[in-house]
Amino acid sequence: MLSPDRTIEDRDAEDWDAPLRDRVHPPEPVAGTLISVAASAAAADTLRRFCLSQADLMPTVRRLELDWPCCVAMMQRFAKYVTSVPVYHPRDPRSRSDSPMPVLFLCLQKGLSAYDAAATESDDRRLLAFIEGLCQEAARLPSGIALFTPDNDCWMAGNGAALHGWLATCDVRGVTVHRSQRRGASYRRVLSAIGRYVVLGRERAILERVRRADAMP
Repeated sequence: MLSPDRTIEDRDAEDWDAPLRDRVHPPEPVAGTLISVAASAAAADTLRRFCLSQADLMPTVRRLELDWPCCVAMMQRFAKYVTSVPVYHPRDPRSRSDSPMPVLFLCLQKGLSAYDAAATESDDRRLLAFIEGLCQEAARLPSGIALFTPDNDCWMAGNGAALHGWLATCDVRGVTVHRSQRRGASYRRVLSAIGRYVVLGRERAILERVRRADAMP
């Protein structure tokens, strides 16, 4: 919690990681963006919904899990981080759809499509393609977004905390989505935070090795 003498801008200027509480009021919410109760569903249930709604991608999911069993845990962690909240970047044309798709579904689609596109590459490079597709889409969609409770507690994807855990502490029926220019909502910070949360140590080392190899002349 911020002290009475500190504002959100003070906290962001110093890049704090403390929980955020606005001393005044959050900005006006993005039109029509109230968080649904389904957003707080367990990660396994959310992924099950994805599998049921995206049957055409299931062969890719099974191939990914066979090649890299660790991706099961990665997708579960990812589902906890972004949940099934249908929060889109304001510039995304899909934001204006009558039935917006959850960010989680769009990110998994992107990651799995990248994995398919890398079918002729080595196992390590296919893993890199999946993770980069997943995380880059996840950073693009929630960047510029902040979630507020009625008493002005705030969550931004770049702060490193999973949205599922944050929603569990508040009444999701009152959470609204707002545009934000704060550091915790920036694309680069969101990408870094999601990568750290989703990708575990062993796999991170594998990905770094592939990136170093690609960077060599």
